[in-house]
Parts: sequence; structure tokens; C-alpha cells
Amino acid sequence: MDSRLEEPITVRMTARIWAGIDAEVDNVVSLAAEDGDEQTVGIGLAIREAGWDQVPWVNGNWPPMEQIISIRLTRAQWRFAAEETGKSIALYEGLGDDESAQLGRDALAVIEGDAAS
Repeated sequence: MDSRLEEPITVRMTARIWAGIDAEVDNVVSLAAEDGDEQTVGIGLAIREAGWDQVPWVNGNWPPMEQIISIRLTRAQWRFAAEETGKSIALYEGLGDDESAQLGRDALAVIEGDAAS
């Protein structure tokens, strides 16, 4: 196993981009749970929980969507998030949901710029 996969990487992004990543991983976790894929559920929940712990909540609410936040995950977790986000872009395009597709592209650009190498 590549020890670099467990290397922690901090990625800065808007709260909106993280919200999109979090929602995408939530979708993956839900589907994996229905399919009995415990490994995917475990990875996805770990990503979401790490994000929840790091988001700078404002009086118990999500921060302003344009606020820059920092999220620290392992390289493997960022790769998982990037792969799942990438898969969803074509689905959103097929549905004509240009806003969600663009959010996915924005998320990939941020992740790939900082964590995917």
C-alpha cells in the first residue's frame, strides 16, 4: 500500500464547494448502504465527519457560501471525493442541471489542484 495515501492534505475552498462535495459523498454513502457496501460507507462517513468537525459553523449554521474554509483529509479520502464527484458531473449534465455540474467541476479543480497528485 502506498503510504502517501494516508498523507494529510489541507485544501482551501469556498464553503459552497465543500457543501457540494459533502452532498455528493452523502449520496454515495446512501447508495452504498442500500447495496451493503460497508467499505464505501465507511470511507464516505469518515470524509463527511471530518468535514463536519472542520467546517467553521456560525451559531450552529453552515458558514456563508463564499467563505473560504480549509478541510484536511488524507490523500486517499480526497481521491475518493474527486472520483465520486467526477462521476456525478455527467449525470447532472444529462439531467440539464448545469449548476450542479459546474459545482462538481469547480470541486474537481480545487481537489486536483491541491490533493490529487
